Amino acid sequence: MIEISGLRRYVTDSNTARLEADIKFVDIDGEAPAETMWFEIDSNYGGMLVDDTYDPFMLIGLYLAMYYHTDLKICGNVSKKLYKNLTWYAQKILCDFSSDLSPAKIFVDGFAPTVATGTLIGTGISCGVDSLSTLYDKFVCEDDDDYKINALFFFNCGSNGLMEDGFTASLASVRCERSISVAKELGLPLVPVDTNLHQFWREEYGETLFFLSIYACVLSLQNAIRRYYTSSGSSYFQIKANGVSYENHDLSSFCESFFLPLIQTERTELIVDGCQYTRVDKIKKLADWDIAQKYLNVCRMYSEDAHNCGECGKCLRTLIVLEILGKLDDFADIFDLDAYKKQSLNNKAKCVAEVDKDVFCKEILDLAAKKNFPMPQRRDCYVLNKQVVIFG
Repeated sequence: MIEISGLRRYVTDSNTARLEADIKFVDIDGEAPAETMWFEIDSNYGGMLVDDTYDPFMLIGLYLAMYYHTDLKICGNVSKKLYKNLTWYAQKILCDFSSDLSPAKIFVDGFAPTVATGTLIGTGISCGVDSLSTLYDKFVCEDDDDYKINALFFFNCGSNGLMEDGFTASLASVRCERSISVAKELGLPLVPVDTNLHQFWREEYGETLFFLSIYACVLSLQNAIRRYYTSSGSSYFQIKANGVSYENHDLSSFCESFFLPLIQTERTELIVDGCQYTRVDKIKKLADWDIAQKYLNVCRMYSEDAHNCGECGKCLRTLIVLEILGKLDDFADIFDLDAYKKQSLNNKAKCVAEVDKDVFCKEILDLAAKKNFPMPQRRDCYVLNKQVVIFG
């Protein structure tokens, strides 16, 4: 059994506010990587942390219970909505996603208050295409105060690397500082949240634990967050056409659009944003925004300054769209355009060769055709042993 108990909120010696609970592996072949799970923020924001419900710890606790084929016992109260949805619906989705998981019983002492007290309309800010698209739509373009973003969040819960990796803290710091700069320019508060949830990660879990940890962080702030936008990287068409292909690989792409409504609570609403756009649509929207031109960061290569390398897959597919739009030079300060130009022809040929296999390649070619942008001819391009071959 996975047992979670001892919920508490306190100010640490480092003058941070911490929400913490104990976790035990009972009669399980293995030990918990840590004796506690915790969330930590600046002490000035300490009142944001919810200390009358175990909701923030239930997602990871349930995943671990399902992985170890055992039950979850929570020695305290949880959201009734979250409890019911995790019991009736969400576990089926997780089991469909991964054959490593099996249903678990959830035992709780009772249910938490349901009155919403938060006033923040928030989103996470990573400065990627998806997060900046949500920020542009829901802050720059939104007029309704009930839906207009009024706060930003930065969650250090796994996307910056493993907790025991010394490089993780420095990378998280650089990325957080970038996000703080964006928030300052827009006149928005930014709340960084640290956690040790990624200390529980194992290679067998893939990205699933990181995905769930993001929303555990959101639920830790239920005293403050009334509505939270999560930026999806998949369009509705991609979800419809390719969802099953992400099984056992990418929980976000597999089920994010219909899984997230099941893990919200009476206090905090979760809204999946971005599925209404293709990736090309998002880049087109951001191409003229000065914030994107200064802070867009898509690179998958870790570096000390978290700069865009210009030649990894994510940089290449972003820059080819900007080139087609005639906006490449507007992003010269944040991308290595010399590196991109060396790979440009090969990258375009790869898009042509893989147009039937990759939906993003099709989006790029459709845009190129609409803009009368010259691309290699398909008859001259093919892939051999993962290498692009160009004739002519």
